[in-house]
Amino acid sequence: MASPAPTRPMRTASTTGASGASGREHHDVLRAAALQVRGQVGPVAAHIVERIRDRHPAYREPALAPSGLLEETEGSVAAVLDSLADPGRSAVSAEYLSWVGERRAWQDFPLEPMMGACRTAGDALWLALVRAGEGQGPAGTRLIARAAAEVWDLFERDSRLMADAYLRARGEVTFHRQRGRRALEGLLAGRVDATGIAEAADALGLPEHGRFAVAVVRGAAGTSLPVVRQSTVPARVRVHRAFPIGGEVLLADLDVGDLTLGDFAAALQVPAGTRAGLSPEVDRLGAVGHARELAELALRTCTRDGEVAVLDRRYPAGLLARRPDVASEVAVAVLGGLREVEAAEAGVLLETLEAWLEAGGSVEKASAALFCHANTVRRRLRRLDELTGRSVARPRDVVHLALALDAERISAAHGPRPPR
Repeated sequence: MASPAPTRPMRTASTTGASGASGREHHDVLRAAALQVRGQVGPVAAHIVERIRDRHPAYREPALAPSGLLEETEGSVAAVLDSLADPGRSAVSAEYLSWVGERRAWQDFPLEPMMGACRTAGDALWLALVRAGEGQGPAGTRLIARAAAEVWDLFERDSRLMADAYLRARGEVTFHRQRGRRALEGLLAGRVDATGIAEAADALGLPEHGRFAVAVVRGAAGTSLPVVRQSTVPARVRVHRAFPIGGEVLLADLDVGDLTLGDFAAALQVPAGTRAGLSPEVDRLGAVGHARELAELALRTCTRDGEVAVLDRRYPAGLLARRPDVASEVAVAVLGGLREVEAAEAGVLLETLEAWLEAGGSVEKASAALFCHANTVRRRLRRLDELTGRSVARPRDVVHLALALDAERISAAHGPRPPR
């Protein structure tokens, strides 16, 4: 967001020691040089950006580098050159450069490398002006040198304008972020009533009605997720983050980019040693507290690190996860017969059942996934029938086996809990 143009500071007069006519001559040479470089602003800006990236590592860091750097540099160079060619345009360039300073603050870009880039740009632009002056002959070289103090006064003024605008904006950014964080935490906790939704939407820059989803990221039971180890999503996925103790919560606006829930799930990359649960879509901001509860439930269905569980795809497992004590009973009731055989054989049979269910009941696809012969899969399924008293040929028995498999995995991953 751009602020009104700040009051233009006084320009320091150039002290050349020359007569009035000579002073006009060096101003004429400077104006001609500025107009000449202005006509080549694209290549000059590209060269400056190359030097900035070479000298200041922050501009090479993907997580820090500001977007639109080339376009903004071209605009800034053009604004400075316009001021040199026509001092009456100084206020216009001041407004543009102040806007760049504000933008860097809202981009969370550090102040020090921004100021370093200003100095690098000043060096490169002065060199371009000197070369343009030299093109006007020996007198041009002498006269452009006399303009050095005036040019560098302008560069220093512009640098101060950018720094002042940056520092003012940082206060606004801090206030905005704090307000947004409080609004997000209230929404996710379900503490915002109907009258507070509009204020929360304004604080977060979100619509009251739309398509939203919540993801909860956490380590395995008994572990926590340090704040510095955030999950990652591409820039095309707009998310707001909260960091409750031991984890991370992301609120995604799916309408931005017209994303599906599957797009969000596929894009979410969780840190090592963690897993994530993803809620179904909700159609209003006031429902994200409930969505967070459903994301927590989806998280409970995870059985391994790195997994992103989408509740829409595993409602039966979610029901079992809500009652771990019942899950344990289901696992024992249906799969209890497997405890009569060696653990290795039981593990192979459960793995085969899982592959067969994932393959939609296709023996051939399951055998390909397990790297074994189709007849091996058939023998294992018959053995499973014998031990459980169920048959994979009967649909209702398949439902029981699928639920029991989920229950077994959930109980093994989280352990049973007493009923509430």
